[in-house]
Amino acid sequence: MVNVATEVSGRVLEVNADEGDKVTAGQMLITVDDAGLQAQYAQAKASLQAAQANYDLLAAGPTTEQLQQAEANVIVATANYSRTTAATRPGDVDAAQASLAAAIENYNKVKAGPLKEDYASAEAAYRNAEAALKQAQFAYDASYRLNPAGIGASPAAIALEQATNNFNAAKSLYDKVSMSPDNAQLATANQAVVNARAALDRALNPARDFDIAQAQAQIEIAQSQLDALKAGARSQQLDAARAQVAAAQAAIQAIEVQLKKTKVTAATDGVILSRSIEPGEIASPGAVLLVIGKLTSLQLTVYIPEQQVGLVTPGQPAMVRVDTYTNRTFAAKVLRVADQAEFTPRNVSTAEGRKDTVYAVTLTIDNPDLALKPGMPADVTFITK
Repeated sequence: MVNVATEVSGRVLEVNADEGDKVTAGQMLITVDDAGLQAQYAQAKASLQAAQANYDLLAAGPTTEQLQQAEANVIVATANYSRTTAATRPGDVDAAQASLAAAIENYNKVKAGPLKEDYASAEAAYRNAEAALKQAQFAYDASYRLNPAGIGASPAAIALEQATNNFNAAKSLYDKVSMSPDNAQLATANQAVVNARAALDRALNPARDFDIAQAQAQIEIAQSQLDALKAGARSQQLDAARAQVAAAQAAIQAIEVQLKKTKVTAATDGVILSRSIEPGEIASPGAVLLVIGKLTSLQLTVYIPEQQVGLVTPGQPAMVRVDTYTNRTFAAKVLRVADQAEFTPRNVSTAEGRKDTVYAVTLTIDNPDLALKPGMPADVTFITK
């Protein structure tokens, strides 16, 4: 007999064999739900793609655009250092003061909201656009009634589209001037004032040691990044990236192995002797779900008294009869003789016979036509020379 079990746990989706069914080796018997494993499989494949892309990027080296950007960063950092260490010029102070005045003026304007004349102008434009849209809609409707098929390319359709766009723009401007400034607008205008004051402070005060050191550090960082790009990836980086690819591939292979285990197949030809699982139930790893009997070759165990054990040897032929086939005998051969005596098993017919000490003898019987079934009572005749 062969016990059929699954190596993974999960809900059983299909059971393709019932008790008494003949099965062949490789036949699909049980399908376990693999939705969770499929999700893990998709995630593992995405991880492999990311790892492979990272390795390819390192192996290919920097692009022309990356080198140009790094060189530009060095130039910008150098220019910033020069400005930091340069003496303040009168023109810089004037420009900073003008920027601060403009920022303050803009903040006050935002805080005060739109002027009355701005509101009046926006409202007039909105009303005019609304009237023009109604007039264009009226003309479009009239043209449509006259020629529905050609309305798409008609002047009325084009005029309606233009009037709609003008109306939307006028309404957007009207809505904007109708509302008071929100917190975001005030915060933006105030931040512009703060930045302008900071710029004026830098123009009025010479560079501090801290500012110079910071500007110098920016040059060094930009230069080191450029040098690293020109040098390319180190061998250690490539090894680490290659290892990530290998680990991702191994993860995929491990999940593929688990996915195969959700499809349980017959290990041998035979007949289903018992079934202990139904679709929808949870299968546990190692739990016996089906039992396959290899009925083409059966084993029979008989018990002989101690005084006769010497007459039976492994390989000895024998003949078997069963009650079902009164006119037929089956060839058998002794497979093994037990080395140790035992009391007759309790399933022996008579109580008197169960008191004796016997030896178990196991025989093999060829059963190509499956005439013999497990559990049939049998009589054995040992053939001696």
